Amino acid sequence: MKKLGIIQTRGIGDIHIALPIAFFYKKKGFEIFWPIYDKWIDQMTHYASWVNWIPIKIYPNKKHEFFYEWPLQKLKEIEVNKIYCLYSFLGTKIDLSKEPYFNFVSFDRFKYLKSKVPFNYKWKLNECIKRDRQREQKIYDKYVKNEKYVVTHLKANDHIADFDRSIIPSGFDVIEINDDGYVLDWLKIIENAAMIIMTNSVMANIVDQLMLGKKKYFLQKNNIFVTPILNSNWEWIENKNMNPKDVIMKLE
Repeated sequence: MKKLGIIQTRGIGDIHIALPIAFFYKKKGFEIFWPIYDKWIDQMTHYASWVNWIPIKIYPNKKHEFFYEWPLQKLKEIEVNKIYCLYSFLGTKIDLSKEPYFNFVSFDRFKYLKSKVPFNYKWKLNECIKRDRQREQKIYDKYVKNEKYVVTHLKANDHIADFDRSIIPSGFDVIEINDDGYVLDWLKIIENAAMIIMTNSVMANIVDQLMLGKKKYFLQKNNIFVTPILNSNWEWIENKNMNPKDVIMKLE
């Protein structure tokens, strides 16, 4: 069988954005090999066992190796000769500024252009994963105490968003998604929420890719090149904690 390798060791949101790329090539007869941060091996294997996930450890002062050199080495060791490196930005020894499209498209579209996969595949994530309804129910039973509730996800890796709370209806609970369980364990809570309010994060990406929710609000946290293209009826509202300088990107 033909082998295809993906280099995108993290973040977890980027991995979900790129998962349909791997699925596109799986359907073309490729066996998929994908080195990722070892912290996420269990959950990604649980939901997408058709990928050969390869654990990569991260060590202080070894970030260059973690993001590119070690994954590339792992893929070459198992004789993968078709490899796509999907980073649109990497502050390491690799100069991605010379990549086609780098200065002109968002980071998620870049991944699909780079891998030669139609961008509409991004919204085929439902075909790539196997949901675990028992795990979803466990999280639902733990956090839902009132049938009237709003779901928020305001904490991203480097940012905590905030918004005008007056948009939340009176009498509704607010459930903030946290690190309990796997990221996809929260899908039942999200599906049944009266309102979804999220900043740019893995959860917003997944909600958009799976076309979940009816009333959704998005809080931008950084410049448009690192903000995903959203395609499922989000209303953008003011992020009270966003620095206007963060949305400006100077192109050299």
